[in-house]
Amino acid sequence: MDHRELIGRFSTLRKFFKSYYGYLALVDYCEEIDQEYLGVHPYTHISNTLLCDATIQWCKLFGTDSESTHWKKLISDHRDFRTSLFEKLEYDQKEFREYQLSMLTFRDKWVAHYESSFPHGSVPKFEVALESALVLQEYLRSNLPNDYEYSGIVSVEAFGGSFGMALLDPLRHIIKT
Repeated sequence: MDHRELIGRFSTLRKFFKSYYGYLALVDYCEEIDQEYLGVHPYTHISNTLLCDATIQWCKLFGTDSESTHWKKLISDHRDFRTSLFEKLEYDQKEFREYQLSMLTFRDKWVAHYESSFPHGSVPKFEVALESALVLQEYLRSNLPNDYEYSGIVSVEAFGGSFGMALLDPLRHIIKT
């Protein structure tokens, strides 16, 4: 695996994890925090923006094959990775493709472009996006070239928790629960 390409994928994964865990940290507090800002709703907007960014980052890695950062451009043994992915997700190829298409549709019709006919309740389950990103992170880490010194995220859950705490810490005086 090319070192620069690995750095790029780990960077995209890090961005996905930051955006997803940032969204999770904020989403339950947005209404309470936004009461301080007289109808402007800044934290609801930030939370939504984080979810949109998580969508974009995930689609860079798992969206269309033509994406320059798609996992297929880096991992040569597609079958081995797919086996790991489908096992962990407990999905078959068809189910994952349906999920992938739901993420691409969400990105294309809500995140990147506004399509008024797109139903508001059509947000994909992000637990699948998280699990697939975790599988990719671990697969890449376990298949690193011998001369590659990994210095990235060791525990995604701990990283996500720390990121969420860092995001909420300046708001602790507003959050009452």
